[in-house]
Amino acid sequence: MGYPGYPGYQQAMPPPQRPSPWPWILGVLVVVAALAVGVIAAGIILVQRDRNSTSAAPNPTAATIAASAPATVPGGPAPAPGPEPAPVPADPQAGALDSLRAQAAADQPFVSSGIANRWVPQLSAKQPGLVAPDVDGRMVNWTSAEILAQHQRMRAQYPGARLVWSDDWATFDLQGWWITLAGTTYSDPDSANAWCDARAIPVDECFAKLVSNSRGSAGTTQYR
Repeated sequence: MGYPGYPGYQQAMPPPQRPSPWPWILGVLVVVAALAVGVIAAGIILVQRDRNSTSAAPNPTAATIAASAPATVPGGPAPAPGPEPAPVPADPQAGALDSLRAQAAADQPFVSSGIANRWVPQLSAKQPGLVAPDVDGRMVNWTSAEILAQHQRMRAQYPGARLVWSDDWATFDLQGWWITLAGTTYSDPDSANAWCDARAIPVDECFAKLVSNSRGSAGTTQYR
């Protein structure tokens, strides 16, 4: 090979050096680190946004529920009404009592002018709560409705029959009774009782009665 300075001397060239890989490794690490930081930052931003959205959303409070209900616009159509409540059934006894009072009031002028102070067959005397047989023998717990029904039957059976309220006349000792009178008058009690006999009405149901406000009750009833 020779030495330096001598002919033929060729200085040996050092072998070429391979580039170091560390710059590339460091670059890759920097890029990876930058990406990791970006991912972490993006995650933090998304989490913060979710928290803000959750805190900003209103709770379903009563105000929110009320706001969701249909609002009534001033001047707009009124909401449709709900169903009407079921009517309360009428009391049949109260209605029957009203009818009895109305019938007695309607009959009073005729009784005052055409029956009073004369003998007349009395067909029935009833008050609510009385337990007694009807003319057909059927035992009845008399109510206002039963009394009204019996009077209407007698009114249809005996034309001219009238209804009086015992409290309106001085010749009735007992108060609170509905009295049905036949309407056919006589000058004496025997003739009135004969009218009852002719129709085979039970003796406890039909007898002679004198209705008046000008005298007391003494001597105004004659049984058969």
